[in-house]
Amino acid sequence: MEISLLADNPQESKVIAQWYYDEWASIAPDMTIGQVHEKVAKAINRDQVPLTVLAHQNNKLVGVAELKFRENKNYPEYEHWLGGIFVNPDYRGQGISSLLINEVKEHAIRLGVECLHLQCESHNVALYKKHGFNVLHEANHCQIKVAIMRWLVNT
Repeated sequence: MEISLLADNPQESKVIAQWYYDEWASIAPDMTIGQVHEKVAKAINRDQVPLTVLAHQNNKLVGVAELKFRENKNYPEYEHWLGGIFVNPDYRGQGISSLLINEVKEHAIRLGVECLHLQCESHNVALYKKHGFNVLHEANHCQIKVAIMRWLVNT
């Protein structure tokens, strides 16, 4: 498994945008694949937030995760977010999401981030708890019930 940044593989942005659109954005009214690609392209950074971490296996993109800034407009007090974790369905169950989560956490620490937030559906809460995230509260995001979770660097 090779872990890298989108900054090193910007050509992967279109694949990531398609994954995100198909998995999440297509349910949002008036969201286009072009808008999703624009958001993905903003995270082509190496040493600042936002940034995107990629997982490749045998030179094939198999997963992605992002370190984001103020992902949820309803919680502007929550600055840094882990988000956009997606693993190609053909590669799930191999620990790729865990590798990506740990890599984003390492980048966050290196960039001086003290706390990461995320939002996820209930079926993913156990995964994030395994990585030290705790549920803060529940919320609605695009009419989907989600858990808002937090990880503190010094815990």
